[in-house]
Amino acid sequence: MMLARPGRVLAAFIMAGLCAIGARAFAQEPAAKDYNQRSLEIFEFRKAAKSGPERGREIFYYKCWFCHNEFTKDIPKLEGLFTRANLISGVAVNDANVKDKVRNGGPGMPAYRTVLNDADLSDLTSYLREGCCWNSDSPPPNPRYIAR
Repeated sequence: MMLARPGRVLAAFIMAGLCAIGARAFAQEPAAKDYNQRSLEIFEFRKAAKSGPERGREIFYYKCWFCHNEFTKDIPKLEGLFTRANLISGVAVNDANVKDKVRNGGPGMPAYRTVLNDADLSDLTSYLREGCCWNSDSPPPNPRYIAR
């Protein structure tokens, strides 16, 4: 009769303990989102507002302004987008078509379908519709800055 080596027995106990710890860790309830954490507000684009055009302005700043600003030459400006007759090649300008364009991208424009969800797209289009775009010399105010 052959006895197990002490090293193998120890390894088996360690593996059993790790499996038990891992099972307990996965069985816990997920922690509630703490919106007092600034990093979560930044990650979800909720520093300026919880929803609406103000949140859309924040999304525009982080996702769109880099290309669609007054300094670029060959990229269409988004100011007054909803006053135009066509979005691109005969497609009418409305909320659904603008969301579709941002979601799927196009030639020279990245697709944001994996980055922005439906609520993000709704807030962004509401900002584009209600008064998009600022001059780079006067960007949107920082909501956390308190002037004294």
